[in-house]
Amino acid sequence: MKTIDRYIIALFLKNIAVAAGGLTLIYLFQQITTMVLESDFTTRQVLAYNLFQLPAVLVQMIPPSVLIGTVLTLSGLNRTNELTAIFALGIGLKRLMALLLIFVFAISMGTLFLQDSVLPHLFKRRTNYYWRDMKKRTDFYLDIKQNKIWYRSKNLIYNLKAFDLKTQQILGMTVYSFDDRFNLVQTVESEKALYTPQGWKLMNGTVTQFSMTDPFPVNQKFNEIRLQIQETPKDFQEIEKEVDGLRLKELKSYIDRNQAAGLDVKSYLVKYHSRFSLSFIPMVMCILGVPFSVRGKREGGLAKDLGVCLAITFFYWLFYSIGLSLGTNGALPPVVAAWAPTLIFTVFALILVSRQGK
Repeated sequence: MKTIDRYIIALFLKNIAVAAGGLTLIYLFQQITTMVLESDFTTRQVLAYNLFQLPAVLVQMIPPSVLIGTVLTLSGLNRTNELTAIFALGIGLKRLMALLLIFVFAISMGTLFLQDSVLPHLFKRRTNYYWRDMKKRTDFYLDIKQNKIWYRSKNLIYNLKAFDLKTQQILGMTVYSFDDRFNLVQTVESEKALYTPQGWKLMNGTVTQFSMTDPFPVNQKFNEIRLQIQETPKDFQEIEKEVDGLRLKELKSYIDRNQAAGLDVKSYLVKYHSRFSLSFIPMVMCILGVPFSVRGKREGGLAKDLGVCLAITFFYWLFYSIGLSLGTNGALPPVVAAWAPTLIFTVFALILVSRQGK
């Protein structure tokens, strides 16, 4: 690597690091301040909770940080005439952009690795900390396994095959009831459970009673029964949130299982494809930042550069959010919803770069 390349990359990475650190701290400060002022949690609990989501926030701040790093690096070189000297040495804009993109690609791959290997583990730890330490629900437990969903509340453990929030029904439901000494006293298995104003209606299943005095359980089949439990579909909404704690392979298995059960999986497919597209948004941000940084003699200093970055980021995330919403609602195929904004802005950025003529 040439000396000039090392100089540019060092400046580029420094600007990205400063931007990522600054944006992350600003976001966390706002989150911590809001939670301390608007909740009953202690400051220590709030700090610990937000510490668990620090890597997730950092991942979210990588795309705008890359944009800021690109604009600050190139516009800074442009204002000091160093960019003109670089072009005079035979280093064209395309080669300069390729140099930056090589390192941004490495950042994108690192982001994908964090999303798949680190963030799911921290998400589960943060969820457990929230329910057990902050909400004092030591009885609460929720885990999505390869082919089952386990949900515990007080003296009940639920085993679900699939849960559909839209229709408020559960497929493949088993309820384990325990006494105060945590001895199993009853299990209720059903093919389907539907929530009604009168409670849960279970269809086609078996009730099994266990007794401490009788070694043989008593089984009774049913076509339809009412199950009076405290949990409502609102309680099972936590399952929807828990999906964010699945790795890509686990999420794909979860989608296939729900799809085989006949449930609507559009929102899950959008989540799945968006994890890939989100990881490569830094590449798009880098390309977008180039034409706005090298056109003519730039004036206005740091404030104007940050204003450009803010405007680009706003419009990009606006289109990206609209795309994901259209995919979730079924107006667009999930893969198109996740990738279309990225492809459109990439083409737009490449057209602007090509017009620079360097």
